[in-house]
Amino acid sequence: MLKKIKRILLVPCIWLLALFFLLEEFIWDVTGRFMARLGAIHAVHALEKRISLLSAYSAMLVFLLPSATLIPAKLIGLHAIATGHVFLGSLVFLTAKLVGMAFFSRIFNLTKPALLKLNWFRRFHDRVMMYRNRIHAYLDSWESYQRIMHRIKSIVKLIKGNGRLFRYFKRAARWKRTDTV
Repeated sequence: MLKKIKRILLVPCIWLLALFFLLEEFIWDVTGRFMARLGAIHAVHALEKRISLLSAYSAMLVFLLPSATLIPAKLIGLHAIATGHVFLGSLVFLTAKLVGMAFFSRIFNLTKPALLKLNWFRRFHDRVMMYRNRIHAYLDSWESYQRIMHRIKSIVKLIKGNGRLFRYFKRAARWKRTDTV
């Protein structure tokens, strides 16, 4: 009986955690690609090159910097929510989250080789990647997840197939794609 109750409660929690994880991963990928495009700017590229050459502990400091600088913005957002300005506070908090993920993902991609030289970081990274792969394997085994992903892909294909709509999105982005580092 207890196992049945545990399973009934555990499945929705796993789905919520998996959904949160996938959303974070999506934001990480999108903001990472956006930040990589900024690398086409000469000054940004020069800074990125210097960051990618840092030693392991210097890379760790640079890697943690975006989180530390965005804490005040997140606290301002939470304060606004607590004082009744829910929309404004949510907007500030969400903006800080997106900006933080953008910098965090780009700096991680630049500092990853140096960070993986630290044994404790490599073990942590390997564990996170193991859980990430387990979540993907778990979700891929669900038929409903496969149907949702198929629908999303067909919508993306439809948008790309519609020349006018695709050109609109392409013009709106106005960024030259560069895959650096």
